[in-house]
Amino acid sequence: MQINFLIIDDEPIAHTLIENFASELDYMKLIGNCHNAMAALPLLKSQQIDLIFLDINMPKLSGFEFLKTLTNPPQIIIISAHKEHALESYEYTITDYLLKPFNFERFFKSIQKVCDNLTTQSPSTSSHTIKQNKPNTLGESAQKSIFIKDDKKHHKVSLSDILYIKANGNFTSVFLVEGHILSQMKISDFEKLLPENEFSRIHRSYLISHRAVTLVSANEVQLGTTTLPVGRVYKEKIIHLLVK
Repeated sequence: MQINFLIIDDEPIAHTLIENFASELDYMKLIGNCHNAMAALPLLKSQQIDLIFLDINMPKLSGFEFLKTLTNPPQIIIISAHKEHALESYEYTITDYLLKPFNFERFFKSIQKVCDNLTTQSPSTSSHTIKQNKPNTLGESAQKSIFIKDDKKHHKVSLSDILYIKANGNFTSVFLVEGHILSQMKISDFEKLLPENEFSRIHRSYLISHRAVTLVSANEVQLGTTTLPVGRVYKEKIIHLLVK
C-alpha cells in the first residue's frame, strides 16, 4: 500500500520534520508542499491524495476554513502548536491531532491510524473518503493492525496475531500466533502504538495481548503453554485489567 500525502503548513520547519519522518516509511509518498491552503486545491483536483497534514493557523484561509471547503476529503492529520484547538478539530472528520513539537513515535502512531482506515474501507468507498475509527459497544479498539519495523522492512501485522512482545537487548521480539519478528523498535514504542484496552505491560521486558491470556496468578501470567513473569510495579494494573 502506498500513501500519497500533502503537507499544508506555513512553517518550513514543519515540512522538513514531516518529510524526514515520512522518509523512514517506504510506503509514504510526498505529492506536494503547500505553504497555504489555497495552493493545495489544484493538487487535490489533479492528484490522488490519501492524507493531508494540515496546520490550523495559516494566513488567508485557516485549516478549519479549508476543511469546510472539502466535500469529499482525504484523511486529515491536524498539526498544531495549540492544544486548545484539539476539541474543536474533532467536529470535523479527522484521523488524528498532532501537537507540535512531536517525535517520530507519535508521528508513527498517527500513520498507523491512517493505514488502518485505508485498509478497512469498503471497496465501494472512494479512496478520498474517511472511515472513522469508533470503539464498538464491547469497548474493543477499532484499530486492527500495526506496522512492525525490522532491519529493512515494515511488516503489517494484525493485532489478533500478536501474543506477546519481549524486550531483547537492542531489539524487541514480537511473538505471533505463527512465528515471530525481531524488531528494532523499542518495547516502549509498542506500548504507545498498541491499544491499551487490548495490550498491557506486565514487566519491564514483556508486553502481552489480553486475548492471549489463559491464567493469571500472583507473580505470573500464562499464555497457553508460555509462562511470563509479572513485575512488582505492574501487579495491581494487571489484576485490574485481566481479572474483573
